[in-house]
Amino acid sequence: MSRALAAELFKLRTTRTSWGVTLGSLAIVVIISTIAALAGDFSPTDEEADLLEIAGLVQIFALVLGILIVATEFRHGTITPSLLAVPDRVRLLLAKLLAALGAGALLGLVAATVCALIVLGLLSARDVDIAESTTGETLKLIAGNVAASALFAGIGVGLGALLRNQVGAIIGALGWLFLVEPLLTIIPGFDDVISKWFPSGAANATAGTASSEDALGQVPAGLLLAAYAAAFLAAGIVIMRRRDISA
Repeated sequence: MSRALAAELFKLRTTRTSWGVTLGSLAIVVIISTIAALAGDFSPTDEEADLLEIAGLVQIFALVLGILIVATEFRHGTITPSLLAVPDRVRLLLAKLLAALGAGALLGLVAATVCALIVLGLLSARDVDIAESTTGETLKLIAGNVAASALFAGIGVGLGALLRNQVGAIIGALGWLFLVEPLLTIIPGFDDVISKWFPSGAANATAGTASSEDALGQVPAGLLLAAYAAAFLAAGIVIMRRRDISA
């Protein structure tokens, strides 16, 4: 397993697409955080927590990165030599999962830390009072973003193994998050269900950025998001074991 994991981490470090997704997501966080902190109209007693939530944008990119870790191999046909090196398909997928969890966690940590430094630094320079609870609130948001980003990357691995088609998996995942779930909120009473039990709601609660009073706590939401990741991974494993690689 250690060799398989080392190989997956090497692929992440040397693939332009993974670097593009990672650096692109961080650039977006830096730009939006800077603009929001500089252009926002704050009173001396305004809370800065809302701006720290900008770091949560990388969770979607972590999901895409997880999909790419698996689906890119099918797109370019490199899954065959990968399976020649690691014939056990379950072990290969678990190695990809561990690599994705690590990459997602690192992405979430860097994004949340950079966002906090930018926001708190610029607000302080603008004489916006930083509350005494800033340290605890900031650490809570950073830890939550790390967990949510890692688990979203894990969900991406399961989706990539389940669907195999890189474009289809990414469009399907983003379509669900940005189209299907918002449309479901039109149904009376369904908004609370989505904010509490659906993947996006669980991710927001895990990151500590949920706006709904009915949202789960950080730990229960993290466990729910982990259950989603486990379910998609299990489905991906079943497909990997039953379907021919060339199919």
